[in-house]
Amino acid sequence: MEKDETIEIRWHGRGGQGAVTSAELLALAAINEGKFAQAFPSFGPERRGAPVLAFNRISNVGHIRVRAAVTNPDVVVVLDPGLIYITDVTSGLKQDGIVVVNTPKSLADIKSELSGPWKLAVVNATVIAREALGIPIVNTAMLGALLKATEILGLESLVEPIKERFGPRAKNNIDACHRAYEETLMAELSVVGQGPRKAFETERLLSWQELLPGCVVIEAGNAKQYRTGDWKSQHPVWDQQRCIKCGICSLFCPEGCIGQNKEGDFEANMYYCKGCGICARECWTEAITMVEET
Repeated sequence: MEKDETIEIRWHGRGGQGAVTSAELLALAAINEGKFAQAFPSFGPERRGAPVLAFNRISNVGHIRVRAAVTNPDVVVVLDPGLIYITDVTSGLKQDGIVVVNTPKSLADIKSELSGPWKLAVVNATVIAREALGIPIVNTAMLGALLKATEILGLESLVEPIKERFGPRAKNNIDACHRAYEETLMAELSVVGQGPRKAFETERLLSWQELLPGCVVIEAGNAKQYRTGDWKSQHPVWDQQRCIKCGICSLFCPEGCIGQNKEGDFEANMYYCKGCGICARECWTEAITMVEET
């Protein structure tokens, strides 16, 4: 971070991934270095898994008086790669900005999907989090990736805030942060060949007026725009040789998205499955395996 400079960061994540915690830890680390910093989220009544935003401002200049959301960030951090396809994560990003992405894809693949005049940093934070923490919560791993890409703070400045926040779990989170720092890859992005971003097909849901003509109930807010199956980092696969068709998996599925197909085999509707893994844990014949998303 240059002298007399203010850096603005926007975090794109999903509820439960730790984007808000990431922003808070980064601000605390900056303050510990004697800088001025702020961190704040932006979300409404979204449930776990819904897209959320968090923001940071870090300054060497003095007190930060701006309190508005960050619309022209210097850095964008994407905790969930699926967000690239449903929202413009680079909206307002400055010409010399940096995009830090959690993804299992290569630099070349991501460059083709995020063409623009920015620098790119990628890391498979989900794998790091699963191996270091046992759960796909990528916030501390992405902090390591952010510091590798930007060098706005020293890596060790995060140690005390992480210890204070996570207590007995701090060591694993520090390990995830350090490992992501080492494994983050960097590349320049090119504006050449820039085109429209890919987008998933969206399901056409009937409105209240179509379902119940004359109904006075108005439509829901923004719930229909989220393809909830895109929230998962893993999905269930059935071994039909072991499955005894007991239906326990469907009874315990919190989304009610498991059912039998026309052959009588159980399967999950991937449009709505969030990859929680409850079905696999409850399957007493161990016929269900959770497989990483690609």
